[in-house]
Amino acid sequence: MYKEQIETKDLVLKKASMNDVNDMYINIWSQEETAKHMLWIPTKNMEEANDRMIRTIEFQKDKIAYLVYEKKSGQAIGFAGMKEVENKVYEDSGIAIGPHFVGFGYGKQILTALINYCFEDLGAMKIVYSCRSENIASKKLQQSCGFHYTHSHPMVDKRNGLQYVLDFYELYRY
Repeated sequence: MYKEQIETKDLVLKKASMNDVNDMYINIWSQEETAKHMLWIPTKNMEEANDRMIRTIEFQKDKIAYLVYEKKSGQAIGFAGMKEVENKVYEDSGIAIGPHFVGFGYGKQILTALINYCFEDLGAMKIVYSCRSENIASKKLQQSCGFHYTHSHPMVDKRNGLQYVLDFYELYRY
């Protein structure tokens, strides 16, 4: 139903396999720095990573959800996805890359590829992007791709009970 793979200049977005578990554990899932802006807790060991990869593979089967691979190293360095929330309205379902891969323009390549896929292949009319208000890098990323702020919503982090603000941005197809 959805594309199995999307390519950018430096990256490949494709479905996960068990071969990726070590890369994902090292590059993303064990990284506190990455998890702090997301809705998951870091994975503590390879046993947890294996279980997580099994869930990831199952989750990605019928969704616009991918692992992100760096072409030059071949490593799985993150994940990204979108979901249809209304007819022709898509929302990001999380974009994350490991801290050692930040600062190379990979985030913009990922988001641009997903925007193009949703607008050109899936016929989207609107894309919604959200991030925590303190996530400056994510805000800069979505703004560089043309998104415009629409509203904020107070949230509670289920991991620790702390409140945070989620900012929402939108991009329309014209």
